[in-house]
Amino acid sequence: MHQIRNVSNERSRPIRPRAPWWALATADALLASGCAAPPTPLPPISFTVDPSVVPSVAELPGFEDGVPRPLAAVANDDGSVADFVADEIWLTTDDAGELSAFLARWNGEVLATFVPGDYDLTGLSTGYLVRVDTAGADLDRLSDDLRALDATATGAHRVSSADGLDLLAVASREAAAGTDVGINWVGGGAQLRSRTTAEAPTGVGSAGGAYDQNAFTWASHSLLGAQEIGVGEAWRALDIAGRLGNRVKVAILDMGFQPDADTPTGWLAISNAPPLAPTGTSNALSCGSGNPCPWHGANVASAAMAVPNNGFGAAGPAGPVADAILVFTLYDFFTSITALGEARLLGARIANMSYSAPVPWYLAWSVLPFEAATFGFRLSGMLLFAAAGNDDRDVDAVGCTFGVCFERTWITPCENAGVICVGALAGGSSARASYSNYGAKQVDIFGPGTLWVGPDPDAPANQARAISGTSFASPFVAGVAALVWAADPSMSATTVENVLMSTAHPNGDPRVGRHVNAFGAVRQVLGNVPPEVTINGGGDVPFNLMAQLHADVVDVEDSFPCCTVVWSSNVDGQLGTGTGIVHLFTTMGSRVVTARATDSGGAVTEASVVVNVINVAPNVTLHAPTEAAVVFRTAVVQLRGSATDRNEPDETLACANLTWTSSVGSDPFPIVGCEVSATFTSNGARVLTLTGTDSLGASDAESVSITVVDPPPNLPPNVQVTSPQTGSSPPVHLPITLSGTANDPEGATPLTYQWTTKLGSNAPIVVGNAPSIEWTPNETYSFNQEGTYTVQVRLNVTDPGGNVGTD
Repeated sequence: MHQIRNVSNERSRPIRPRAPWWALATADALLASGCAAPPTPLPPISFTVDPSVVPSVAELPGFEDGVPRPLAAVANDDGSVADFVADEIWLTTDDAGELSAFLARWNGEVLATFVPGDYDLTGLSTGYLVRVDTAGADLDRLSDDLRALDATATGAHRVSSADGLDLLAVASREAAAGTDVGINWVGGGAQLRSRTTAEAPTGVGSAGGAYDQNAFTWASHSLLGAQEIGVGEAWRALDIAGRLGNRVKVAILDMGFQPDADTPTGWLAISNAPPLAPTGTSNALSCGSGNPCPWHGANVASAAMAVPNNGFGAAGPAGPVADAILVFTLYDFFTSITALGEARLLGARIANMSYSAPVPWYLAWSVLPFEAATFGFRLSGMLLFAAAGNDDRDVDAVGCTFGVCFERTWITPCENAGVICVGALAGGSSARASYSNYGAKQVDIFGPGTLWVGPDPDAPANQARAISGTSFASPFVAGVAALVWAADPSMSATTVENVLMSTAHPNGDPRVGRHVNAFGAVRQVLGNVPPEVTINGGGDVPFNLMAQLHADVVDVEDSFPCCTVVWSSNVDGQLGTGTGIVHLFTTMGSRVVTARATDSGGAVTEASVVVNVINVAPNVTLHAPTEAAVVFRTAVVQLRGSATDRNEPDETLACANLTWTSSVGSDPFPIVGCEVSATFTSNGARVLTLTGTDSLGASDAESVSITVVDPPPNLPPNVQVTSPQTGSSPPVHLPITLSGTANDPEGATPLTYQWTTKLGSNAPIVVGNAPSIEWTPNETYSFNQEGTYTVQVRLNVTDPGGNVGTD
């Protein structure tokens, strides 16, 4: 709305056209009339692009079209930051024509549709999530649009990007024009629950697909795709069930450790080969066929338990639950036995050995001590995992000598008693990796053989790197075992192993048999997890006005939107059903509002908030007379005022609740009403006060000081505009009745009438010369831009002596 200066006894008439310019519009506000200058306006709201304002993640995963959804962030002047999607607007309408016009204006594409009836919601319109082209955003109008939407919009604010600022301008423009739109904000809530993590910014290579910073999308972690392992969903299930706080000690027996930001906090490293240091000492051996692998231990630890969602490196299955024990050990069997003993003493429940040796049959007896040790550690309650090896061989294969057939090679520790031997799947596939050993009897389970791992001293950049081998499939499956144990720490090692094997995916590749199913294993242990309920709302809500309450409900077993939600209050009884309700509170005071969610399996969760129903006092505005006005004794003086009240359905306090008083006791007060008249019989200064009081006794008041002086010999006519009313919102393209009354104190006739209108800083225009006329606004003014306008209408009446009265 364009603010203009008022003149004595004028009344402002707001007119706001909707695009196109000839369409009807309503006004949001009215300027006070009078000869005094208006209050100093608030500084305009402003925005700057500040790259230091960074959203929590760069983008969200795309919809079915796969197009990423970029995020932007806005920082308030108090330092708080909120994320939103930089090219999406939420449009609410049941008018197909309005939707089409909106899409045409912004080259829009509907990404998703919310039909309230599908969720048993009533009283809401259809919502459309629209991707918009913000190239046409008008930044020059952003400040005015926000001020039109909120008269108190002010302050300096920062936006993370130019695209984000353009989106704010588009949304504000539409809202100011009367379109029901919203910005698609992105709360901050728990990342594992929202199926979003942020790992290293970039990745090198391919691990069953191109790198994505969100681990939930990785071929090894996703519930979708060929492998269907569901590590991300297992994390989410544990999070919702409140089990991520359960810690499981996981030992990695290897060489070449270098802990970093991806190693779980509180890691412990020991050396089983003194004087070699447990960390920072590279691998003393190669990894098959002379291939160097100086930081093999670091890569194995990353595959098992790299910490997710820290913007660094990769994300191993056990990352959220593992307490890491890094045991630097040589690959000979004696030190391996003692390394297992050291891990056992430190409380390890899981140990991984990503190394192997093919012992010929004729020396098989030499493995028996090692086998006895592994079997003993297994009986002690540990789970031991080992890599099957990368020689593309059947570890169960037999050879015949002189007609006697037997297994010719013992792959140790893979084939040891008490060890779970792990083979490797090809990247992004359920088929066996071409290099992986296999064996129906001794290779117990397969895991993904191509994984993303984090940095090491030879590749220190914060990048995820694709790496392959059974050396990484084995710790991956060990990490899944840690998730299963976290779901129920009271389980025995045998129970955890049985869960891993019984829930594994059957595999069509005869050389694989089965491969790990993280989500299935965790779900089996958790059972039916009750839904999680978070209520958005609470605090103070206005009396006698519709209040919105919404609950975010997530469930492990049920897809979104899940669950039956019933709302109740300890004061008001049942309030409604559905994740979102609108309720009218008709009594004052505090109450506890509860949302009770029940999933398809009958599991129930409740969440409660305290709601305090308050009565907001009215807001009184005294329009006339103005401060320091001078009026004549015995002349009729027009008094005008109004009051808003949030607790009234139309947010307007009834005129019957407005009372005028004077500081001079002999004045003819009190007087009740919005537009009244008074005659003063004594000279001098006095204070007039307008008080608005609502039905619950809350009140507000505004006062002006005036001075009554002797009248001139010939008083001007008494004038009152009777139509339209102050604050009315007439259409711009239809005739408006302008009518008023006038009388001369001395009874002189004839009286001459003149109607004028004034838009903005333009000069007044005469539009009629009778007590009552019809006036069409757009025949006088060109409302060729969207926005809010204030038009002042004035009636001047002149008596035969040339004295002019005005209203």
